[in-house]
Amino acid sequence: MPTLLKTFIAAFAAALFATSSGAETMSSNKENLMNFYAAFSKGDLDALDKILVEDWVTHDANPGQGAGRDGLKEFIPAIASSFSDFTWTVEEMIEEGDVIVARSTFTGVQTGEFMGHAASDKPFTAKAIDVHHFNDHGMVTHTYHLEDWIAVLAQIGALGH
Repeated sequence: MPTLLKTFIAAFAAALFATSSGAETMSSNKENLMNFYAAFSKGDLDALDKILVEDWVTHDANPGQGAGRDGLKEFIPAIASSFSDFTWTVEEMIEEGDVIVARSTFTGVQTGEFMGHAASDKPFTAKAIDVHHFNDHGMVTHTYHLEDWIAVLAQIGALGH
């Protein structure tokens, strides 16, 4: 019986270390993708040059967002002028071939006008899902994304509730 128990413990430990060690490593595309989110959290617009091709396509552009990488660079300061303490936290990334899906949370406080609504000084938390497609050079060529702006509007009191 002790031999069987020792074998079980050894097998369990091997399985545990095999699965946890791989979880800590991040692919170069995942590491590079963090530049995309840094542009929002840190206001580092130049970081977008490291991850998005110049003619990047967003299939679900934000209101008022222009085309390409430069369109996003122009949109981010508008967000920064509407919200203070804005952070974007990546909760999970799943990579399959040349595609990375990122599940994230963004938070902030509305301290400026947003979509025609005066500053409320109210905090918000919302979720987002992004599907990024990479080229062979590790750059994102196009993105599908969904941010829960309705949750933001509700939390800052802009929906009339």
